[in-house]
Amino acid sequence: MSDTQTLIENRPPSVATLFLERVAATPDAEAYRYPVPPASGEGPDDWKSLTWAEAAERVHAIAAGLIELGVQPEERVALASATRVEWILTDLGILCAGAATTTVYPQTNAEESAYILS
Repeated sequence: MSDTQTLIENRPPSVATLFLERVAATPDAEAYRYPVPPASGEGPDDWKSLTWAEAAERVHAIAAGLIELGVQPEERVALASATRVEWILTDLGILCAGAATTTVYPQTNAEESAYILS
């Protein structure tokens, strides 16, 4: 097991721990269903889903990337995004890296963003 994987899996109980426990309990169950534009470009959105195992794979990759970039435990990581499945996965990745999510909504202006980030 890599050092990064060990760090991720040995965090104290948290939302990240609950996520990992859910993944272990039901890896093949549907975790998220989200809209995607239709391939034709016309008509209603199609829907895709992620299992808990697929979500965990993405979350671990995000957490490992953040750790590799130098994010330290309890450090704040800003997340600016509209509501979408990638927001959820990134939030969980931040938590699995031991950091804390600082949310900046897309409609937040520059002055408010600077205040939040400081």
